[in-house]
Amino acid sequence: MSIVGFEDKVRDFINSGRTQRALLKDAASWNKICSSLDLIGDTQLAIEAYPEFEGLADGASYLVVYGILQTLLLQQDAAKNIGDSLDIKVNLPKALNDIRVIRNNAAGHPGHQKENGQSKSCFITRMSITPFSFQLMTVYSGERKDEFRTISIPPLLKVQEKYLNEILEKVVYEMEKREMEHRNMYKDNKLVDIFPKSSRYLLGKIAQAAGCKFDHEKGIMNLDTLSESLYKFKSELISRGEWDGNDSVGYHYDLIEYPISRLKSYFYGKDDINEKDAYIFSCFISEQFKTLKELAVEIDEAYASELK
Repeated sequence: MSIVGFEDKVRDFINSGRTQRALLKDAASWNKICSSLDLIGDTQLAIEAYPEFEGLADGASYLVVYGILQTLLLQQDAAKNIGDSLDIKVNLPKALNDIRVIRNNAAGHPGHQKENGQSKSCFITRMSITPFSFQLMTVYSGERKDEFRTISIPPLLKVQEKYLNEILEKVVYEMEKREMEHRNMYKDNKLVDIFPKSSRYLLGKIAQAAGCKFDHEKGIMNLDTLSESLYKFKSELISRGEWDGNDSVGYHYDLIEYPISRLKSYFYGKDDINEKDAYIFSCFISEQFKTLKELAVEIDEAYASELK
């Protein structure tokens, strides 16, 4: 998979309801991962455009060299920040740290650095520079001899791609692992089992009670049974961290609460709605209850499935 492919995978995970809601609790962490994902994609665009720069004058070559080395550093930092935001430890391998050293020497802090107690300064030999390579001269304050090194950038890009892919693959693997652990924890606890097996009978009795004042006591009893199953359904979704992240369930749950309360008041003689209105309420409750049960089945199927 490409770097952009892994970027898309991470985006899919963090934008799923339960994961997104957990990340949004920490605004700084959410902003960091969103910025870092954008940066992964943006820097990849820059890297893919890099081969087009050929035959430039010295000044333009410096801009390209400074830019591509900084781009590699930014991309590495973005990968580390993504892991940090998700509590996934990311260690840069030596090969990527070597790229960081080259960037620091040539385009980060060339004027003065400390290395093993000695001051050092770095120079790009002007006559050597092209958009794709340059000679880097390093001089030391002590007895260490000056160093001359030819830096070829295209091989650095291949190293970066290889190891950044490995880092992002690890991030995706850890996220998938966590998701499957969560699913496996609950997959045998079917949400649909919370709904009474006699749902159709209960809904029918509620509708019957709505149209007959002599059946109000049975209406209350069946409505209470229905309400209890809805409460258990909501509680189970909350315990899974799914409640606030499922807009469909929340929407239909909100719709059913009002007619239940009105119909219950009617059965207790505290609401002066007429029998036809009460029957309409009961029909609406029936439709919303069926929809919620269907959504429970969908969630159960998702928890029983493997990641694609």
